[in-house]
Amino acid sequence: MKSLIEKYYILILILIFTLLCTFTLNLNLFAQGYICAVGGGSEDYNNWSDAPYGWIVEKSDSGKIIILGADAGVTNWLPTYFMSLGADTAYNKTISSKTIADLQVTYDEIVTAKAVFIRGGDQWDYVSRWKGTKTDSAIQFVFNNGGVIAGTSAGAAVLGDVDFSGQSGSAYSDDALLNPFYNRMKFESNFLNFVPNVLFDTHFTERGRQGRLIAMLYNQHFNSAKDLIGAGIDDRTAICISPDGVGEVMGSGAVSFFYKDNLTQYSDYTSGKYSIENLNCHILTKGWKYDLVNNQIAFIPASAKDVDINFPWFYSQTNISLTGSSNIASHLSNLGSFLNEVNSGKVLLITHPGFSNSSSVITDYLSANNFDYNVLNITTANLNDASEAVKINESTCFIFAGDSLNVLNYLSQPAGLVNAAFYNQLAFNIPVFFFGNSGKIAGHFYIGNTDTDMYASYRGKMTINEGLFIFPELIFQPLIYDNPDFYENRTSSVLWGLMRNRKRIGIYLNGNDRLNIKSSSTGNSISGSVQIPFMIVDARGTTKVDSSTYRASGSIGPRQIAALNNLKISLTNYSNINYLLETGKFDFLTNIENENISQLTPEGFELNQNYPNPFNPSTTISWNLNKPGKVSLKIFDSLGREIITLADDYYQSGFHSAKFTANSKFSSGVYFYRLSTQDYSVTKSMVLLK
Repeated sequence: MKSLIEKYYILILILIFTLLCTFTLNLNLFAQGYICAVGGGSEDYNNWSDAPYGWIVEKSDSGKIIILGADAGVTNWLPTYFMSLGADTAYNKTISSKTIADLQVTYDEIVTAKAVFIRGGDQWDYVSRWKGTKTDSAIQFVFNNGGVIAGTSAGAAVLGDVDFSGQSGSAYSDDALLNPFYNRMKFESNFLNFVPNVLFDTHFTERGRQGRLIAMLYNQHFNSAKDLIGAGIDDRTAICISPDGVGEVMGSGAVSFFYKDNLTQYSDYTSGKYSIENLNCHILTKGWKYDLVNNQIAFIPASAKDVDINFPWFYSQTNISLTGSSNIASHLSNLGSFLNEVNSGKVLLITHPGFSNSSSVITDYLSANNFDYNVLNITTANLNDASEAVKINESTCFIFAGDSLNVLNYLSQPAGLVNAAFYNQLAFNIPVFFFGNSGKIAGHFYIGNTDTDMYASYRGKMTINEGLFIFPELIFQPLIYDNPDFYENRTSSVLWGLMRNRKRIGIYLNGNDRLNIKSSSTGNSISGSVQIPFMIVDARGTTKVDSSTYRASGSIGPRQIAALNNLKISLTNYSNINYLLETGKFDFLTNIENENISQLTPEGFELNQNYPNPFNPSTTISWNLNKPGKVSLKIFDSLGREIITLADDYYQSGFHSAKFTANSKFSSGVYFYRLSTQDYSVTKSMVLLK
């Protein structure tokens, strides 16, 4: 029998052996070499490309760089550029067939390189012509001996553990989201395999590829039992990865990392329907670093700003319906469904002069279906018109339609009889239907100039505009896959809007789809009647934000690409599934029990609408409690800043009230009051009209 000391000695040896094995395993994950994956885009002297391409030169000890491609006809620009950055030698080599790829002389030439750079083009050419050949082995040799393997666009797409092969042609986000298993979703898992458990996608924001990368991860989960890290690299952007698996973002845009963890839920794909709940996402810009071994952010630069995650939530004041395009005729059926679901006794169409030809399609529909309706054409001249205010006060539901959002948004101005009447009706939960782009003004802010200048986001020309404050947390973008010219604007608008305005809920919607957002009084949830899954970007866990500082030629500001950590992405095309805003989860997928739902809306808890509303200068806020407890009642301005606490004490069950008097320092406009107890909180709006 071994002595106690011998047993301890053996245990220590086992522990040391285990630690050494773990350490060795982590080292072997990235072998010996370096990887630089570039998202595409033109390189240039003294520009975005100097940093990543200079990194390639540095890590290759300024040695020989061989630039590989499958097609002839390239220029000497790139070799000259590499040598200007310090490379001893750089030249192009074309390997256009499997025969050439498998020659010994090809192998002998490539292994003399300190860095191999794979050009853009078609990744299927690389997979089909180089896989399993001496070229494949030679590239592996360079990497395993401490060299650099780099690539741009298609050349970067083949550097992962699993590659989108492009065998059947490119895949597009709308098609991929509609069916993550459609015939263009082809993958290669036995070529190069440099970055374990990673799938790269390129030209990411520029070509609206967020949806297709998410669909690719979903596909691989079910088809290959792999839960990969999806790394979406923007054009003119790179991630440069050291042998320890830590990659640094360089260049003008961002790298987006998507991955599934134990809190992420995938439903099965059944009859064209599926859901993804809480897919993790980190979006990193220049200077951020990501640890691809441990799947976490490794470094946050000083340029990043803090986000207060305890900032109070402001849910939708009333039920709203959003549509995915501005094609009115295609959404008349959605309008009909809305009118059948709400009190449509008196419909008010809110539009603006100059939109009469399009709005006549709506009025013709209302007339043909015997709806009683009015039309309010908003101008600066009629905001104080009592007769127009009467139209609002008589209405039981609103319809917004128009292509001039700044005119429709006159309703958000702090003074006017029409404005006051509108917000008073919202306070009494009058539902609202928005056609297409007009739905962007439902939030506190919206992002403008997304649909006129295809380079708006790239050249810093998108604008931040005040919205109607109906759902203050919302940044909404319809028409997401409508026109490839505007993919970058529309994709970046939501993320940039969330970052700049510190909002929590971003929504992408497309085509003939309709989305419903319910207010606090009806459940605080989001659901849709959609074909392509609608996508929710939930930023409630974001603690750090940053943005690109890159200015392209012709810019008026930096490229409008945002960095945000800890995003959660959820999507579904089930019409009977609700995304619950309080919990950040779908009700159906997460099996919320009835008792949990009752905790969200306890029976007998009621916050009443303030009276009078609009008010000047005083109003009374009342509430009912179903049990005694600590109560907090606070007032916030339209920017969400707390301005006064009206109650912060222990109250018995029953009816209570507090008076709010707006002194001279308060200006006209929309304010919010929030009542919180230990179990529940609710927010309502009110209008001060001086």
